[in-house]
Amino acid sequence: MVALDRQEPNDKLLEQFGRQILVPGIDEQGQLQLSKRKICIIGMGALGTIASQYLVRSGIGEVHLIDPDTVEESNLHRQINYSLNDIGKYKSEISQNILNSINDVTTISSFPTTFEEYLKEQAIDHFDLIFDCTDSHQNKIFSSKYCKKKFISFVSISINSSDGIYFSQNYKNQNKTSSCFECLFPQSKYDHRCLNSAMIGPVAGFVTSLACTKIIFALANQDLRLKSEICLIDLLTSDINKLQLAGIKCPH
Repeated sequence: MVALDRQEPNDKLLEQFGRQILVPGIDEQGQLQLSKRKICIIGMGALGTIASQYLVRSGIGEVHLIDPDTVEESNLHRQINYSLNDIGKYKSEISQNILNSINDVTTISSFPTTFEEYLKEQAIDHFDLIFDCTDSHQNKIFSSKYCKKKFISFVSISINSSDGIYFSQNYKNQNKTSSCFECLFPQSKYDHRCLNSAMIGPVAGFVTSLACTKIIFALANQDLRLKSEICLIDLLTSDINKLQLAGIKCPH
C-alpha cells in the first residue's frame, strides 16, 4: 500500500473509536489506516459471525461477507448474528443487515455465494486481507492459493470440539514460493467439515478473538505487518503452541 501522508482523524472517528485509539500500536494514525482497509470474510458460521462483529466494530473501511448457506436452527447456539426469525434466510444478507447499524464508517456488502463464484464477478486484487472462516478444508486450500497468487494477506481459522487452529500468511510482503495452507494441512481423502463435529460456542469465540486481535493490529499498521504463523490451540488445557512458517517452500 502506498504510504499515506500523516492525517488527523475527524471528530466522529475520535468519538466512535476513542477507546481503541488509546491502545498502544493503534493510536490515531492506526485508526485512520483501519478506515481505509478492505477485507473479505469467507464463511458466516460460528467463526465468521463473531469475526464480522469484531472487525466491523473496529472501524475497517470495507467488508465483504461471503457465504452461500441459509440459517438453520442447529446454527443458533454458536452463530451470534442469527435468531429463530432468520431460519431459511441467507446468512450473508442477515449479517449485513445487522452489521449496517453498528457504525457509518464501514461499508458492508453481502454475497450469498461461494468464494469461487464471487471471484467471477468481483475484482479484489486491491483488498488488504482475506479471512477464511469456512468449515471446508478444500475451501481453505483454494482461498490460500488464490491469496498467494494475488499477494493478498491471508488468515484462516478452524475449530473442532475444544481445539482450534489459527493460520496466517503475509503474502502481501512475500513471494510465490511462500507456503500455502495445503503445505501444512494436505488435502485428505475426505473433506472434513464441522457440520459433523462436536463444538461449543465459547471455543469459536476464543479462536476468533485471537485472530481478530492479530488482524486489527496488522491492518492498523501502514506496512500491514501480519506474522506468518500457525497457532495450535487447546482450550481445555489452555495451551497455545506457535509455529513460525519462515523457510517453508511451497510446491503447489
